[in-house]
Amino acid sequence: MIKIERALVSVSSKEKLFEFCKVLRDFNVEIIATSNTYSFLKEKGIESIHISKYTDYPELINGRVKTLHPKIFGGILAREEKGEISEINKYGIKKIDLVCVNLYPFIKVSEKTDNEELLLDEIDIGGVALLRAAAKNYKETVSVPDPSFYDEVISDLVDNNGFISESLSFKLLKETFRLTSSYDAAIFSKFSFLSGENVSLKCFKKVTDLRYGENPHQNASYWKVLPAKDSLILGMEQLHGKELSYNNILDVSSGLQLINEFSESACAIVKHTNPCGVAVAENIESAYLNAYESDPVSAYGGIYLFNREVNSKIAEYLSNLFIEVVCAPSYSEDALNLLKKKKNLRILKKVTNDFPEYEFRSVGNGILMQSKDEQLYSEIKVYPTFESISEEIMKEILFGLKVAKHVKSNAIVITNDRKTIGIGCGQPNRVLSTKIALSQAGDKAKGAILTSDGFIPFKDTIEEAAKYGIKYVVEPGGSIRDTEVIDEAKKNNIILIFTGMRHFLH
Repeated sequence: MIKIERALVSVSSKEKLFEFCKVLRDFNVEIIATSNTYSFLKEKGIESIHISKYTDYPELINGRVKTLHPKIFGGILAREEKGEISEINKYGIKKIDLVCVNLYPFIKVSEKTDNEELLLDEIDIGGVALLRAAAKNYKETVSVPDPSFYDEVISDLVDNNGFISESLSFKLLKETFRLTSSYDAAIFSKFSFLSGENVSLKCFKKVTDLRYGENPHQNASYWKVLPAKDSLILGMEQLHGKELSYNNILDVSSGLQLINEFSESACAIVKHTNPCGVAVAENIESAYLNAYESDPVSAYGGIYLFNREVNSKIAEYLSNLFIEVVCAPSYSEDALNLLKKKKNLRILKKVTNDFPEYEFRSVGNGILMQSKDEQLYSEIKVYPTFESISEEIMKEILFGLKVAKHVKSNAIVITNDRKTIGIGCGQPNRVLSTKIALSQAGDKAKGAILTSDGFIPFKDTIEEAAKYGIKYVVEPGGSIRDTEVIDEAKKNNIILIFTGMRHFLH
């Protein structure tokens, strides 16, 4: 246990500071404060000692040098167990038992400006050093790096009658180094960006443990890329239902990235991270009906995502189905009341777009990082070359591409009237995915568009498409057998469209 008799407080944010320092003073803790903190506490009627009076040295260069002093760091780092308290006492240095510091808001400022001078001003030097020193000596000094920890520290202090448990101090050690490392990473990333380097150093913070992982015998947790503006999972507020599982989060993540592709009213139904039905329409009810009709069998137990408010009509449809999760930007009051009758249904409200510019995936003992797949095509080439593509067909092509890039490879997506009617995914060869998608589409495939995420390597895919009356085939092109594929398409009166861009999703 660590007896708290003296605390150094130097904060940029005054959030919860009055309540925190009042409890410290209730336990007769002596508070040493830097200028702005001292003024705030004085105004609130809380006694403290100005740091300049304590060190007998003025704050220098506009207050940027105030805590970098032997009387401060000696008091933080000295260890009773090493006999160092008697040493510092010789020089009039008192032991500092708690360090409450939050750093200059570099991360917030960096989100608003690229001005180098302003950014440099917001790089904290003394604060980082103070926190690291306190954390290093966690058995005898407590580091408090953020207002979010004030309540826990107060509770521990009250429960232990003026002492802080070593277990809490150790936890704060970890949180301190997590915070300072992410702070340094944000500085590195910002100035790398300003210098034109495509470099990003990311850190992660655990938000919550999950009930279990992909399977019940696996442990799992949810982490966020820092800096994080909130602790929401995928930027979602959960309004009702069981807690989200590992697999739910994977599915919702896949669905959100897909639904974000559309500005029109859209609905996507996701199962095992693959879409099984997607549609856009003039209104959200039509979008839902078209998405559901794409594959009602696979939609059972799926994740339903909307980019418009869920109204009572949609809620009536959903209330008659078994679904795991529904996600939308808002819900009408009647719709929410109706959906809440399903006890376990997880109802999510989209609050923010919570996807960083880069994607991460674990591999062995490392991670892969890549930029997001945000483009659809590089060029459009049509075969036969005399064919022209109408505006309506181009809309259909773009719709198919938007869906195909969110389907696991090998991906084949068949669409008509901007709704999916057949999806083949995750097969080891493209023709097998094609057969699955075509058999699902059936008679609806006649006159439809078939979109492939990768180039078609053999004419067999075209042969299969022709059996069902497919009119357009969209693919990247680039195979050594492109001429053979073009000839087969021409033979079957299929218009072939090359996009010049692959969209693999492994």
